[in-house]
Amino acid sequence: MKETRRGIYLGDDRRALIAKLQSLVTDLAATDFPHPASIPVIIDKWKVGRREVPCLLGETFGHPNIFDGGSSISSELFYFDPEGGIARTISRWYRLGIPAIPRI
Repeated sequence: MKETRRGIYLGDDRRALIAKLQSLVTDLAATDFPHPASIPVIIDKWKVGRREVPCLLGETFGHPNIFDGGSSISSELFYFDPEGGIARTISRWYRLGIPAIPRI
């Protein structure tokens, strides 16, 4: 498979991103999670919050859960190649149509 140099792997280079995602899948797929005492990092006075992450906004067509033409906000965006016309979120690939603000 030919390596592409265009596009942006958001947050990391391609290999580092793949390693992080593979590690996440391995951890979540394990039959047993680690015992809390074996985890060295502690977070105190914690709460669940929200943060902004890159995503795609637009009108979606062919999505399994959104009616054609419906407004959507994608899951977190990990790869974006407007010249190649594709993007990858944590959930799926997207073919990029017309941008909201066309390039001049």
